[in-house]
Amino acid sequence: MNEDSIVKITNIAYQLLGFFPDNEPLKVKSKERVLLILENLTTGNNTKALIDNIEVLEKYLTIAKLQGWIDAVNFLILTKEYNTIKESFALPKKADKKNGEVVVTSPKKIVEESTEEDFNERQKKILQLLAQKEKAQVSGIIKELPNITKRTIRRDLDDLLKKGKIMRIGEWNQVFYQIK
Repeated sequence: MNEDSIVKITNIAYQLLGFFPDNEPLKVKSKERVLLILENLTTGNNTKALIDNIEVLEKYLTIAKLQGWIDAVNFLILTKEYNTIKESFALPKKADKKNGEVVVTSPKKIVEESTEEDFNERQKKILQLLAQKEKAQVSGIIKELPNITKRTIRRDLDDLLKKGKIMRIGEWNQVFYQIK
């Protein structure tokens, strides 16, 4: 992410926070988080702090949306941008400790480790697709699996969600699925 993009998203966030009531403590807290995120991105020192600050800001923005201070479209745009930042700095998907050393397991390996009876063929294909692309929307999955109906793909995704193999990110028309 370049410096112009970081400044742009910070400016957009500040403009939206201007719609919060003046004496609202959430306005001040949200602005502080936006500045902390800018600081984390600029210095590049602490990835965990960056991710934590983005997650807290997203919670603040969710409260603001529920209060009617931010409309759904602006909320989606802002959280999508911050999620993009968060994902670009995200920690490895899964790590195990073996003999005191951290061993990172790739999403593809997680799919391969699943037992055969856990998933049907469509679900295995969906998991492989998500392992390759890291995240995908239903429309992207349909393009890769054209002979399967949208409804069937949604049912398979719901089943994979229940089994704890994938997670859903976003809302409305900005929903993505990725391996947990």
